[in-house]
Amino acid sequence: MSEELFKRLTKAVNEHNDAVLITITNHPEISFIGAKIILYKDGTLYDESKMPQDFQQKIIENCLPLLEQKKTKTIDVVYRNTHIECYVEIFPVPPHLIVAGAGHVSEPVAEVGKMLGFYVTVIDDRKEFANTKKFPYADEVVCSSYIDFFRNVPITSETYILLLTRGHKFDVVSLQELLKREEMLDVEERTVYIGMIGSRRRISGVFEQLKDEFTDHNFINIYSPVGLDVGAQTPVEIAISILAEILKVKNQASGSSLKEKISSYSKLIFRERSRK
Repeated sequence: MSEELFKRLTKAVNEHNDAVLITITNHPEISFIGAKIILYKDGTLYDESKMPQDFQQKIIENCLPLLEQKKTKTIDVVYRNTHIECYVEIFPVPPHLIVAGAGHVSEPVAEVGKMLGFYVTVIDDRKEFANTKKFPYADEVVCSSYIDFFRNVPITSETYILLLTRGHKFDVVSLQELLKREEMLDVEERTVYIGMIGSRRRISGVFEQLKDEFTDHNFINIYSPVGLDVGAQTPVEIAISILAEILKVKNQASGSSLKEKISSYSKLIFRERSRK
């Protein structure tokens, strides 16, 4: 890979732009084997080998769907009755996890969230809490008012938001600002997950208020109380329960125990080990 091509691919990743790296792995002309092309989400190419335009168009037609599906694979491109093998490597924008609040639970959330492949942003309005020393695993730590932050932060269907601030009023105003933003977006563009910490009684009152204020929202993307019921007590346990719920939503999974997939589990007979 040339230095220029590496720079362009790195720039796309760092700026959170989807990109595809295509490597020609088999070609009738040996000189083309190993040639690389970068394809961007908007259909533009960076091609140092200066392939013919009609071949470039074939690359776009065959590789853009893989970018949309986020599938890295080897494909066969038919060009002028010739089969050309290409390895298509996807560099998608990582899902964005926004953690509002820099408390005890937010620390393990940021750490484990990064381990799971999220781009992690932590936001808090207190300088002594919003710093990289407290959150070394976060990609971004922002000190700002919650309203200003949520009024301007980009939101997509790949954005996952946690409201874990120090006071319920900050969670509520953040949620209100988010819902204002979402009502200007098409349903498929909205975030699929907004988690908010709080008791059932308090949350019930918030929802009654929101239903009067936001009539064009079905609230199915709001998860509150936040997390899966695993009996979590400590900050780390709570963080795991929250991220398990986010994965459940992200991967469109049931969240049930895998043993439940074996319908006759209770009927299985286990042989006891003999004791000597």
